[in-house]
Amino acid sequence: MKRLYTCSNPMPRRCTSLIALLLLVGLFFSAACQREREPLISQLPLLPKFVYQNRSSIELFHDADRLARQEPLSAERIGRLGMTYHAYRFTDEARQTYSLARNIAPNEYRWVYYQAFLEKSVFDFQKAESFFQQALEFKSDSAEVLAELGDLYLKWNRPDDAAIHFTEALAIERLQPLAALGQARLALIAERWEEALALLIPILDTHPRLSLCHKYLARAYVNLGLPDKAEHHLSLSDYGSGIETPLMRELHELSVGPIVNGGKPLGALDLMQIKCTRCHTSTRIEVTHRDRYWWAQTVRRMQREAGWAWLSDEQAASIVAYLADREVSSVTP
Repeated sequence: MKRLYTCSNPMPRRCTSLIALLLLVGLFFSAACQREREPLISQLPLLPKFVYQNRSSIELFHDADRLARQEPLSAERIGRLGMTYHAYRFTDEARQTYSLARNIAPNEYRWVYYQAFLEKSVFDFQKAESFFQQALEFKSDSAEVLAELGDLYLKWNRPDDAAIHFTEALAIERLQPLAALGQARLALIAERWEEALALLIPILDTHPRLSLCHKYLARAYVNLGLPDKAEHHLSLSDYGSGIETPLMRELHELSVGPIVNGGKPLGALDLMQIKCTRCHTSTRIEVTHRDRYWWAQTVRRMQREAGWAWLSDEQAASIVAYLADREVSSVTP
């Protein structure tokens, strides 16, 4: 008699059902995630029309935009795109992208911080104040943010508010450079020359090339009847540096790479004399010796201050190439 075998163990059927259920759940969450991604992607700004940027800069934008669209739920990717717009002064696009990053990661300090600087750079002081105050909610004891608020109030012609925030910053960090410079500026406005010196001289111990510090010292010394000292510090201010926090340095260095290499030095001497002598004499430029990256940072700073329409990426790269190649040739036997 033929024996019929039947599966008395129900486990395979149960496993199949469980796998099917898991697949359905996975599909559900995948669809939900896609529905969440799509509106965020649609809120990303379209890449702008590039007129003054070189190929390397444009590639930087395309890469940042591609990564943001691949992971629109990543505040890091979205914020990085915002930083790229910010570094090249595409203000509206940067503002829009930072706002998305803040919505995705409302507890992330960086995007509030960067947007505060963005608004400050375009003189929207009311918005900048709001964002700096939000930054203080993340870091209430940040001497850096307090100093930035003080500097904002100083530019906003609110000296009393500026003084309060500078004092609070210096109470937390005794030699906070921006706060000390701000207090010195208030002292210079009030013609308290000795007080200004007392605030400025210690800054040079940690920031010996700080341009504004040397300019303020020159003003104080000339009013104290010490013209030789004033001239000395005025000359040092020509190629001094600014104050850059780690986060702002990260932002600015995003845009340095595309002009470090690849420029054509041919004809750059004439270009440099037209563009760079707006603030410095050609002699001063010729006697200044720095490496390629330093020149790229300096030229980028000039672009940020004057605008890309005044100095394009191609022109900037040419000037950097000329100055850097000159450094190499000067040490070649």
